[in-house]
Amino acid sequence: MKRLLPILLLIAITSPAIAQTCAQTLRLARATYEQGRLHEIETQLAGCLKSPEQGGFSKDEKQLRVEAYKILCLSYIYLEEPQKADEAMLNLKRTDPYYTPNRDIDAAEFVALYNTFRKEPIYRLGFKLGGTFSRPHVKEQITAVELAEDSEYKSLFAIQLGASLDVPLNFLKEKQWTFHTELLYVQNKFEVDIKQRQLSPDNSAGLNEFEGIEIQDRLALPLLLEYEFLKPRENQKYKPYISLGLTPDYMFTSRMTVERAKDGQAGVPEKTEELNPQREQFQLAATTALGVKAQAGPGNFVLELRYNYGLTNVSSSETALQNQSLALDYGYVDSIFSLQSFQISMAFLFNKHNPKKIFPKP
Repeated sequence: MKRLLPILLLIAITSPAIAQTCAQTLRLARATYEQGRLHEIETQLAGCLKSPEQGGFSKDEKQLRVEAYKILCLSYIYLEEPQKADEAMLNLKRTDPYYTPNRDIDAAEFVALYNTFRKEPIYRLGFKLGGTFSRPHVKEQITAVELAEDSEYKSLFAIQLGASLDVPLNFLKEKQWTFHTELLYVQNKFEVDIKQRQLSPDNSAGLNEFEGIEIQDRLALPLLLEYEFLKPRENQKYKPYISLGLTPDYMFTSRMTVERAKDGQAGVPEKTEELNPQREQFQLAATTALGVKAQAGPGNFVLELRYNYGLTNVSSSETALQNQSLALDYGYVDSIFSLQSFQISMAFLFNKHNPKKIFPKP
């Protein structure tokens, strides 16, 4: 044990020095660059630019690795070795895709080389959560009773959630267009309130009221084209946009909780009816949206308002009287309607970068 003590003491003394080796090497390379001995820098930094497992900069020393690649890139620029300068810049951007040079301080040649590489992410992928307010748009009124004037449909709140994908259209000259799609579980929920005026047995005016709450569960696939109406600029944090497109969806279940009240008489008790046979499963909606994206860490936080207008009908004249229980017991018959909805949502999209040299078009 006594023989091991000097060895352990030596390890304890030298460990901090070993841990600081790459930081010290970077300071040496910085001084070498300032002295103009550019040929020495590649050899000085070679060991520290290896993977952390091979003794290079650790994962916590990302900014030190970025600075090392910057010094190496500058040395290659002034040594007129463009291929090596490109490789160093590519490694810099792979290390930190969000790095941007300081145009007031950095060499013009370095900034010019940086501008020949792709800066934008190739796609963004994330999750979305929000709420939906839906309301039928009646195209043909069908009814089993004489309706009072104050019969109406009411929008109700429901949820939506799912995955979102942005694909920036970087091949366009104006970097303001994005293809956007989602895979969403969407609930549409609304209330049907039908009032019928009729005479009671003593010839006084009475009012019967039907109340039904319908909930539809859908799987939606919006296909949208987004346009950022502010021209992009460096370090722009907020990006407002508008979008337009189509939303096909598949309704896999629909149900309505119904109840009928009668003046001076016993009403019909509440129950839930499945409406799948009376509903068209596939629908298509025109979609428009207004939103804003804010840069946040490794991606974008998105806040959006969206409107869907149903282009296809949810119900039809062939199925209007199909549910005999609703028609006979509750006096309710489906009108022919499509669906419109307002949505508010939040999303977070993670950036996926793939730095690449961009060659100017001839």
